[in-house]
Amino acid sequence: MGVLCIRMLGNLMMRYNGEEVERDLSGNGKILQLFLILAWAGKRGISRGRLQDYLYDVRTDNTGNALRVSLSRLRRQLEESGAAGPGAIQYKKGNYILNDSELTINVDAVLFEEAYNRAAAADDAEVRLGLLEKAAGYYGGEFLPAMSGDSWVESMRGRYQEMYVACVKEICRLWKKRGDLEKVAAQCRTALRVCPMEEWSELLIESLLSLKQYREAKKAYSDAAQLFFGKESQEPSKRRLERFRKMGSRIQMMEKERQDVKEELKETGSRKGAYYCNYPGFLDCFHMCARVSERRDIGAHLMICTAVSRNGREVQDEKELQELTESLSQIMREKLRRGDAYTVYRPGCLLVLLNHVEKRDLERVKERIRSGFRDQNEGRATLRFEIVKVSEWMKGG
Repeated sequence: MGVLCIRMLGNLMMRYNGEEVERDLSGNGKILQLFLILAWAGKRGISRGRLQDYLYDVRTDNTGNALRVSLSRLRRQLEESGAAGPGAIQYKKGNYILNDSELTINVDAVLFEEAYNRAAAADDAEVRLGLLEKAAGYYGGEFLPAMSGDSWVESMRGRYQEMYVACVKEICRLWKKRGDLEKVAAQCRTALRVCPMEEWSELLIESLLSLKQYREAKKAYSDAAQLFFGKESQEPSKRRLERFRKMGSRIQMMEKERQDVKEELKETGSRKGAYYCNYPGFLDCFHMCARVSERRDIGAHLMICTAVSRNGREVQDEKELQELTESLSQIMREKLRRGDAYTVYRPGCLLVLLNHVEKRDLERVKERIRSGFRDQNEGRATLRFEIVKVSEWMKGG
């Protein structure tokens, strides 16, 4: 008997008797989709109409014929692979069922839902906690991310995520009630990896502070700022900024004893070039600089540096945007002075705080950045600059 394990929560993976299998089911992707739908539907099966809806979005004579052809090809490929017999796909009581006595199919999404439902029905807290942890262990990320846009995938993705969020909240509540904050912190770290949410960061930091693990709490805050700022195309919301400010304030309120302050204030990492801040930290630097500029002109300028395509349009490819962002960050560290600061505002766009710079020197600063960018990116993109004096910016606001 063969055992086929399919991971759908996260990047798709299939293992047959412990060995990873190639996804060579062909047919413009429809054969693979059909197989996954049948495997996911399990013993309950799925109707012909719903199969047509999931695969083709509409029901017509053409899609009906296409479904019959796809089913025939899938039966043949399963038989040729040796994984199942010719009768593996059955039609019973109006539903198609993938069922073979010689093949056991385990789908993580199905196992996740089963464990979650059993936990919801459990009266005993110990049993419920065990089932919730078992369910959470199956969740490795979004449901079939490579198939985004498919109607059946989109309809289930949000549902599974809601179930996972509820699952983690209840696990953390139960462990917190027992006073085991180490378990709460561990669960939050896992949740941040597979389903990033600010709530997990807040709960993680709260747990670490209660455990008096201050350094770990500060690292969790820094990691959260890195995760939730500078990675989205839209401007960060005021609500998100406020939540992060509260997290930062909580850490500051519970700092170590006074004799450790000097050590804590020392800058870690490389001290060359411009100073990198996460976005909330950059806002604090900017506001402080603006206040100083009200009293005395320190030649402070805000530079908005954006990587654009050669025709001046925004870069759309996410991978390319990430590479350009990393390139720009490296250039800021290498080409700017230690008294300057920068942050990633969104992919491909950096904010730079230039201090003690005369207006006549700004072109030279831009040229240093342009030169470094050209050397690293070989003309695949160019830079767009916007520069305004901090004191004038504040007057305009």
